[in-house]
Amino acid sequence: MECPEEFDICFTEEEWLQFVVDYEAGIIEDIGGLPVPESGDAQAVADFTWQVLFLTPWELAYIALPMSVLAFYGLSIYAIFKHIQRKYS
Repeated sequence: MECPEEFDICFTEEEWLQFVVDYEAGIIEDIGGLPVPESGDAQAVADFTWQVLFLTPWELAYIALPMSVLAFYGLSIYAIFKHIQRKYS
């Protein structure tokens, strides 16, 4: 393939693709990575839902036990408060 005279440099297709890849890699290296858009509230809720749906049984137990203890404490305090309220009303 002959390079036209009006062009200073002539690349083959493979050379051009390698040039573009190297150029893009240089830009990404200069800016420190590709920009990642911040997720909105709806996206965050959807991500959280999918993460919860696909937890392993051990991960569910690891979350459920402390939550059960906290719920027991909260309901105990509520029951004591209601008992005192009924006693003095």
